[in-house]
Amino acid sequence: EDRERVRSLVDALDAAGLTVWWDVALAGGVIWRQAIQTELDAAACVIVVWSKSAVGPEGHFVHDEAAHAVRRGVYLPVRIDRVEPPLGFGQRQLLPLENWRGDRDDPRLLDLLAAARAMVAGLDAPVARATPRRRRRRWSVVLAIIAASVGGLILLPRTVLCSVGIDCRRPAAAVAPANSIAVLPFANLSADPAQAYFSDGLSEELLSALAGIDTLQVAARTSSFKFKNSRDTSSTIGAKLGVAFILDGSVRRSGDRVRVSAQLVEAASGFERWSDTYDRDLTDVFAVQRGIAEAVAAALRVRLADRAVAALGRAGTASAAANDAYLRGRAALDAGIGEAGMRSALVMFDTAVAADPRFAEAHAARARALLAMANQFLTASQAQRAAYDAAEAAARRAVALAPDSAEAQSSLAGVLLYGRFDIAGARRAYDLALRTGSGNADILLRYGLFACRTGAVGPGLAAIQQAVRRDPFNARAFKTLGLSLIVARSYPEAIVALRRALTLNPAIIGVHSAIGDALLLQGDIPAAATEYAAEPETWERLRGQAIAHARLGDRAGSTIAFNAMVADGGDSTTYQQAQVHAQRGEAAPALAALTRAYATHDAGILLIGSDPLLDPVRTAAGFAAIARRLEGQD
Repeated sequence: EDRERVRSLVDALDAAGLTVWWDVALAGGVIWRQAIQTELDAAACVIVVWSKSAVGPEGHFVHDEAAHAVRRGVYLPVRIDRVEPPLGFGQRQLLPLENWRGDRDDPRLLDLLAAARAMVAGLDAPVARATPRRRRRRWSVVLAIIAASVGGLILLPRTVLCSVGIDCRRPAAAVAPANSIAVLPFANLSADPAQAYFSDGLSEELLSALAGIDTLQVAARTSSFKFKNSRDTSSTIGAKLGVAFILDGSVRRSGDRVRVSAQLVEAASGFERWSDTYDRDLTDVFAVQRGIAEAVAAALRVRLADRAVAALGRAGTASAAANDAYLRGRAALDAGIGEAGMRSALVMFDTAVAADPRFAEAHAARARALLAMANQFLTASQAQRAAYDAAEAAARRAVALAPDSAEAQSSLAGVLLYGRFDIAGARRAYDLALRTGSGNADILLRYGLFACRTGAVGPGLAAIQQAVRRDPFNARAFKTLGLSLIVARSYPEAIVALRRALTLNPAIIGVHSAIGDALLLQGDIPAAATEYAAEPETWERLRGQAIAHARLGDRAGSTIAFNAMVADGGDSTTYQQAQVHAQRGEAAPALAALTRAYATHDAGILLIGSDPLLDPVRTAAGFAAIARRLEGQD
């Protein structure tokens, strides 16, 4: 009986630029419960519309779905009748929409739109009056009206799912899920401070092992490691990371022996749920990690599936020398200190696989390091090709040794994508990585960005949503979110995510230029020029300035910036040259640059199908042929 009132809300959301799905879109033969559950799980904002029938006994489906939204921290309540929500749903302020007649300028509707947009952008929902509407924005939204059969009638619980596929919001008052946990870096109690790489590495491996348990929600490494040596209380850390439990401990290494002490505490109370100490030989470190993971699962009453048990240590090693070299290499890789650090990491990974040729994770890490070398530091085509070949060999070896390893499959996907332009092969490998690595934020980010840039924006943004939720202090995660939202043409939301990345890491590269792109694509050229000027990466800054000058009518300034970009980067900027030509309305030079980018293996060409900067030439003759060639169709 509320269908028409809800339809008015659907129409208003659509008029605001949101793409709306609700139950009228369910195809015949679809299992509607399953379809709705899928949408609920993917939603970044669940607007629960309370009415007289929704709060009554016939509204039990509304209560179930609202409870699901509360647990996920994505609950936004609205009322269309003067009612109070059922017990358990009154903690959050209701947005009133009683007697609303569909007026698109009604301040109450504007409040609702502002609250929903704030939620999906990672902000607390505003309570002040919404600002006047801006011009139409393109948002991706899911709207579901769940039908329940009661006494032969079809009743419509008022549940609306508003989603752009991303949710970086964790309400301050939300209760952390009971199965959520953060692994803090274990303290290094060894006599040598340089042994910190060992304690950090053990902590990270333990985090990865727990993340492989489907029934646990594990905070990602970057965010957890923010609290290394922190004096914050467990309740403060738990609240910041949005977890119910914290696992920390210490590592004392002496010669070939290691003592690992671990404790699991309830974050809110500081109460110790479990603790133990392990004295082992270095060769038994993986057994210690497995023992801790199993004990944590038991303490949390989480079922450790046979697959998860088998995965613990499957990609590891029994060689203390191999493990030590691997941890040193990963520490060098994580330090991000340029080409010298990358080469140092490669030496350590080579040492690890020499000590244990069956060490799958070391092969996978070696593949990632070789790929990064080829993409970032090698300019000679012959050297770059040799690095790609070596990376593919290492990745395929890792997959052969541990086909269920998400890291191995993800490494292979990266090599196939950037080293071979094999999009179909990369898609298969990323899909396999996601099957066993859905708890790993890095796996989610790699898959999500790939999916968004190759046409699967919905699944891609859903994966990135999960990554941001697990890694709320990771600037790279918010950068990935912003870049993906630009692909989705959701420019205001992209800017919010990118500015969050800058807040977390003001020195991060590529973010000012991405904000510039989003502003440019919205038509705010002067603001875009300001952002481009702030970009620390030279070629990114010059590329943006070449476009901005042209759009501001300064053709001479555009030419100067364009020539400087080419002089600085040479053939490595071929794709960026195409972007500039496209934005200057020069179709023929843009297509010529894209053709060269493909021929010279410029990785930028992989963006051809999704890059909005190329939209001005997307319908030009010859553009589709280049895209088909990249997809392997020609």
